[in-house]
Amino acid sequence: MKNQKNMKYLVEINNKTKDKFSKRKVQAVFEKTIALALSESFEGKKFELSLAMVTEEEIKTLNNQYRKKDAATDVLSFAEYEGRQSLLLKNLKTQGSETFLGELIVCPAYVRKNATEDGQSFEYAMTYIISHGILHLLGFPHGKKMFCLQQSVADELSGKIVECKK
Repeated sequence: MKNQKNMKYLVEINNKTKDKFSKRKVQAVFEKTIALALSESFEGKKFELSLAMVTEEEIKTLNNQYRKKDAATDVLSFAEYEGRQSLLLKNLKTQGSETFLGELIVCPAYVRKNATEDGQSFEYAMTYIISHGILHLLGFPHGKKMFCLQQSVADELSGKIVECKK
């Protein structure tokens, strides 16, 4: 893994549900995703992330408002920097020491349903989905590389052997 010393990660969580997912776990997902996803070291950089956990009704409303999809979903990502990853990396270099990446809106109830259907634990599924959202904030589009990275994060943080090939 790349040298990521002196990097700081700040996570703000607004949980509007009864579901629990620890801030410490979100912090670990954030750090691991950044470490695996960024090809360069951003030593001395402070990354910030906002995470809201909402009900299915709330995420359905947001999904309809912002994506014109009248259905609940697991995660919505609202990036501070739009565009491809190369553009984001350029912006990260020119910003000061603090960089707000954006906001994730996660629906734990939706994640729990999918986890049950897929035979996964809620914790594994939340880790996977939060990493997915962070990768979108970093400019990753859906694709093999993105799915491999989020699976690697979820596997590593749950103690599984990682076999995903980028």
